[in-house]
Amino acid sequence: MGKSSDQTGQSSAECVGLTPESVSDLENATENNAQIVVVSSRRQIRDRLSAFLADTDCDVHLVSAISEAHGFLDSNVADLLIIDRAIGDAEVFDLCRVCSSAEPGVVTIILADHPTLDDALCAMRAGAVDMVPTGMSSAALFDHVNNGLDRAKHLRKRERRALRLRGLCLRLNAARQEVSQHVGELCTDLVEAYQDLSGQIEDISMSTELNSLLRQELDLECLLRTSLEYLLSKIGSTNAAIFLPSSSGEFSLGAYVNYDRAKDEAEVMLDHLAAVLAPRFEDQTESVWMRDPDDAQAWLEDESHWLEDCETLVVPCHESGECLAVLVAFRDRQSPFSQEDKRTNEVLGELFGRQLSRVINVHHRHLPKDDWGDDHGDLAA
Repeated sequence: MGKSSDQTGQSSAECVGLTPESVSDLENATENNAQIVVVSSRRQIRDRLSAFLADTDCDVHLVSAISEAHGFLDSNVADLLIIDRAIGDAEVFDLCRVCSSAEPGVVTIILADHPTLDDALCAMRAGAVDMVPTGMSSAALFDHVNNGLDRAKHLRKRERRALRLRGLCLRLNAARQEVSQHVGELCTDLVEAYQDLSGQIEDISMSTELNSLLRQELDLECLLRTSLEYLLSKIGSTNAAIFLPSSSGEFSLGAYVNYDRAKDEAEVMLDHLAAVLAPRFEDQTESVWMRDPDDAQAWLEDESHWLEDCETLVVPCHESGECLAVLVAFRDRQSPFSQEDKRTNEVLGELFGRQLSRVINVHHRHLPKDDWGDDHGDLAA
């Protein structure tokens, strides 16, 4: 049986003219006890509609004032409102607008004693879906109520679908952001990998070019000259020197390029660097980049004044665990070295040390291996 908040009216199928078939159709049109609110200040209207809806599965709520309808809607969900226009046009149309703007919208039907086309237009503009005369037959009224419930059902279904779509959109957006983040990280990794690979390719290209030049030189003087010429062609104008060890354990100047120093000053400075700088880097396995006076002070201490106004690149040249030379390039800090310059010095130092070892082997192959060191100083001088 239907549920009604106003039990004063008589419930009778005969007075509303419903057949068993029409009741079944109305029950099938509703789902999960549709909520119908009847709003009328006239008792006979409320009684008639209560009787009309009594044998359906709809939950029927009867209220006599607009304020009661607003209160019900504030705390409950309604599917269909049947509103008696006799309450007053302003209040009725305002309630229709409130219902139509609800989410999902509540379907409203207005009852009018003598509705006109203009009345129907005003009702539609306010959000009502239908306007029916109060004297309409029960069968005709059934059709209007059934259509209203179908529309309410459609609105609920559309709202549920919209909620699902919104949920899907939120999840898709979260997935998109996650994918975008991963793509961004991947792009960053690819850029870094490309840069690393590009650097490796450049190193290989440079190593191949330089190695082809140095392997031709089996004379120490030619090897020194070719190495410094290649260095200048790659990093530009700079002061540079190659210090070679002697059998006594000291270093001497093997070859140098003077870019911006007076000749006498350059010779004195390079002699000091041979005695001070080269031995300090003999056991250093990595290149050193001294960019400021503090770096020079840390490495050279009291002799740092020779290079305090310069940027200096130092590359120990090792082969088979032995330091065969120390390569030094320095110039004014107004023309600083780049990372590419540093890498060029490192590749040159590595290949120079390797080729210098070959030259030593060639020049000493007639001597026992234990005696190579005794003649090493003559070769380096």
